[in-house]
Amino acid sequence: MGVLMDIESVFPNGLSLDEAIDLLWPVTIYVAGMAAYAVFIFRFYRFVAARDMFALDLSRYEEARFAWLRRVLHAVMYVVKYLVVFPAVAFVWFAVLTLFLAFLSKNQAFPDILLIALATVSAIRVTAYYSEDLSQDVAKILPFTILALFIIDASFFEVEGSLEVLRDADGHRERILYYLLYLVAVEFVLRLLLAAVALVRGRRAGPPPAAAEEPREAGTA
Repeated sequence: MGVLMDIESVFPNGLSLDEAIDLLWPVTIYVAGMAAYAVFIFRFYRFVAARDMFALDLSRYEEARFAWLRRVLHAVMYVVKYLVVFPAVAFVWFAVLTLFLAFLSKNQAFPDILLIALATVSAIRVTAYYSEDLSQDVAKILPFTILALFIIDASFFEVEGSLEVLRDADGHRERILYYLLYLVAVEFVLRLLLAAVALVRGRRAGPPPAAAEEPREAGTA
């Protein structure tokens, strides 16, 4: 009886399972949403920031009987990666960053948001060829900034206003296409520069030293 009175003095409003569920259910939704968002961003920025995003395994063709077949397969795979797959993936990055910026920027016009998204994706790809660690830091700035703002002040985001900005995308199809072509061109230039640097370094290194001749035994011709 004394213990019950002590509990009532500590919790004068009483304890209720229904009240606990009502209080903890929104917390569960927040935890699940934030965790899912963080996992998505973690996978997203690590993929975007990787220098070699499409590591296609061509080792099975290395033993091909004809050398020309190996060269053709390498050329075809390269074209498929950077003329088909990369533009599709670049469009997804571009769309995701545009969406992030639309929610982050309150008074930005849609063309300005597109420009910032293009500059961000391009900077991520350029820095990936210098340092993937640096590229990852650049890639996660915007997404985690949005998460931090949401945690501090959820009222910062105006969903209706952001959606209104995104509805303006249909009037900028040409601009979006030009920006995507720019991304593809930047990636091609970076790949060419990487190949040129590797070629120059290979020439400076020179051919591998020849194996030293084994000393002949005395009395052998």
